Amino acid sequence: MDLNQDQLTEIDKLTRYIKQMEGIVRTSPNPDQVARVKRELQKYREKLQVLYPDFDPAQQQVDDVRSELGLDGSGKQQSSGGGSASSSGGAGHDILEKFPVAKASPNCTDHDVNFLATILHVIQKEYWPAISEQHTRMDFSLNQERDTIRHHLDTALRNLKILTETVEEYAQAEKQDFREQLLKMKNKQTRVFLFETNDMLRLMREFMRKVAGDIHQNGSGVQNKSDKIQFNSKFEDATLLEGYTIRDAVLEFLELLDQTIAQLRLPQMKQGS
Repeated sequence: MDLNQDQLTEIDKLTRYIKQMEGIVRTSPNPDQVARVKRELQKYREKLQVLYPDFDPAQQQVDDVRSELGLDGSGKQQSSGGGSASSSGGAGHDILEKFPVAKASPNCTDHDVNFLATILHVIQKEYWPAISEQHTRMDFSLNQERDTIRHHLDTALRNLKILTETVEEYAQAEKQDFREQLLKMKNKQTRVFLFETNDMLRLMREFMRKVAGDIHQNGSGVQNKSDKIQFNSKFEDATLLEGYTIRDAVLEFLELLDQTIAQLRLPQMKQGS
């Protein structure tokens, strides 16, 4: 079946919504939420079948559709129409491929540290501003949770700064006994940074799942879900999600977190998601 660019873009968006709702169904401890999201899932699957009649909801998963149409990055040119990036939660790490890993500091050679530092800076610069109170209006409960998550993000960024300072100090140290002391500090700080940041990302993912769940249910937690994001270049450096709806920005942010955690493959230091 031949599809034009607009149809591919819409199918890309629909399949991403479906994948996120399927994730909520699998992980939500709230049976009422699961029931509501399942009803929404049925509607979105039927809408997908109208757009792409080759899709059989009873026999196929949306990953099959994404693979057939090259939306998972494995085949045809994928569409990124409407200013939104095409992405999936599968093995392709589509969103992560947009962000080349940069060194956390000139002498940092630990790949996981460099990877996490890159993602933290991307979240800080591009994704968090989209869901900040300047752009996303949330009810009192979600707003409180957002403030808590922001505190955890700031802590992770501080831990990264402390670690990179130690890395650079170790690289420039000359005295052997001092180097040994710094090496122990660097190793300890690296472990703390990796595991605590991994836990923070999981907390952030749980929060974003809650936000996505509210949007899918057309709840009152997110009050401007259909608004388009317009950044103020005088005060904000973000550009990536310019023109996205709040709904699409939340979905892409959630996928970024899913893919980052999957790539890290680190165990948790604390109980949680």
